[in-house]
Amino acid sequence: MAKLPESLGRELAAAGKTLQRQLEAVEPILAGEECIAAVGAGDSYAAALALEACSQGRARALDPLDAASTGALGALARRGCVLLALSVGGRTRAVLEAARAYRALGGRVVAVTGPGTPLARLAGTTIELTYTGLAGGVGALRHLAMLAALAAALGEDPGPLEPPGMDCDALWPWVHTGAAEAYSSALYAVLKLYEVYGRPARSERLEQLVHAPVYATDSVTVYMSSAAPQARQREVVETLREAGLRVYTVPACGSCWGTAMGQALAVLRCLAEAVRKDSVDEPHYRRHPGLEQLTRLIYTMEE
Repeated sequence: MAKLPESLGRELAAAGKTLQRQLEAVEPILAGEECIAAVGAGDSYAAALALEACSQGRARALDPLDAASTGALGALARRGCVLLALSVGGRTRAVLEAARAYRALGGRVVAVTGPGTPLARLAGTTIELTYTGLAGGVGALRHLAMLAALAAALGEDPGPLEPPGMDCDALWPWVHTGAAEAYSSALYAVLKLYEVYGRPARSERLEQLVHAPVYATDSVTVYMSSAAPQARQREVVETLREAGLRVYTVPACGSCWGTAMGQALAVLRCLAEAVRKDSVDEPHYRRHPGLEQLTRLIYTMEE
């Protein structure tokens, strides 16, 4: 098996072609939908958050366990909403359970997943991911493929993939934050730090950060949003610096989908630089002594 630095390097080199292929493979089947709910976990939940921000109010991101246990699915079904079930490998237990529950309620389920997965077989309609690989055990470019698939399904063009300039020191603060689609970027960055380095970190929505969590950190990375008010974002950054915090910023990329995809790619480039410099040959999570037991919480074994 290829080591992590080499695997990430190959994925990043193929990014443009991989995402163009994904965009071309998806029809705008959600372009006319006015009520969409998206369930996902991990990276897929970060993708659902980007969809929520970029859909101009048509989509809502939901935790799949919460959705299935709070009555949210019933309310959505009564409104005739589409449930998007997001899972690259199509074996995420909570996503499958939410999809089954929604179908039992008479709702329409659309899966965003790889070909031939349990989720694809369960859903009435599938938006098929054309790339589902892992980079040395880390979900990297396939996250961007999912973002591209969601944008195309809405009938939207994210534009050319152009990662913003990112100081790679911005990868290491304890807190990553952003508003709207940039919160998706902040969450994705934190997830990669958990997986690869086993490093404690957290993501916060920009407005929530300044209401209390800010007092528990001395450094923060702010992912700038193309959708949120620019003046408010600049005010927060300037005030945090005046208050003595070390603040890094990751610029937006002009459009909502362009920002979500470009910032995720920038994070991956910095991650690739870090694992090469630190000689990290495999992600930290693979060395966790309880990995087998914990995996049972996440994935179903059904074929």
